[in-house]
Amino acid sequence: MRRDRQNGRILDYRRFRKPPNGGPGPAKEAFDCLFLCDHCGYLSDVEGACPSCTHTAWIDLDNWAHAERLREVEEGARQNPVPEVRWRVRGASLAVGAVLGLGCVTGLALAGMVAVEVGSLVGVGAGAMGAGTVLTHALGRRRFGWSLMAKGVRNPSRWRVPLPIADPKAGTLRRAAGPALASGPLLQAPFTGRACVAYEVAVLFDHPSDAWPPTWVLREMRSCAFEVDGREVGADRATLGAAVEAVERPVMNEDQKRRFLRERGLFLADGSFDLYEAIVAPDAYCEVLWPLAPEGAPPFVVAATGPVGRHPYRG
Repeated sequence: MRRDRQNGRILDYRRFRKPPNGGPGPAKEAFDCLFLCDHCGYLSDVEGACPSCTHTAWIDLDNWAHAERLREVEEGARQNPVPEVRWRVRGASLAVGAVLGLGCVTGLALAGMVAVEVGSLVGVGAGAMGAGTVLTHALGRRRFGWSLMAKGVRNPSRWRVPLPIADPKAGTLRRAAGPALASGPLLQAPFTGRACVAYEVAVLFDHPSDAWPPTWVLREMRSCAFEVDGREVGADRATLGAAVEAVERPVMNEDQKRRFLRERGLFLADGSFDLYEAIVAPDAYCEVLWPLAPEGAPPFVVAATGPVGRHPYRG
């Protein structure tokens, strides 16, 4: 699982090379930022062995030189769209172009502007479909790419979820259902400001000058200590199973948004950041499922009437 997760990443951090310190300007950010594992993209508050991949090479996001170098690496990586999504966008463009082309030919034939002969219809139809496909791809590929990527959080370049990650093929060891009763201080969801027992946030990044499609640059889960039906779940030991939803009007102002992103090595000035969020509200009725494998894997928290959650990293 760990090897698959690392091999499937959008951004290969092995291309990152730490620049030497020095030069004009401040060496450090004015506020504390996180550390980014340069092998798997895990975000951490402290250095040491990465809890995900056990490597010990960290990118200090506090350091401006390191942050700027990472920025350059990621900018280059965005010029190579994800092949799977790229072909799906082309397929969508072809489908829409075919509908437009056939509609155009049918309209022309009914209007008597095209001879109703097999050869004429095939020739005009092929040309109309080709033109429709090219036009649709040119005008709509970014929208198609955004729509496809926004369906689920996959391969974020930065992530922090409770570890170890559950085996998606493993069964359920035990379960509990009931209201989520906080046994510690409640959290505040970053984007909406809602009080919650647990939250998941995700950020989708796009830039008009970059190769399409947009990319997921962050996935992060946090939770306070809580219990369900007498079974305790420790702080930051819950994997949310609800789908994240777009936050159209975040409570953050621009400075707060800039700081939130900068703490994670992202820069508001680089492009468009779409914010997504999901929460477990205090006293919300939910179901907690502890997976069979691996040992110590954190439980999934899902709506009591909803499906078991998706893989927390892959989406």
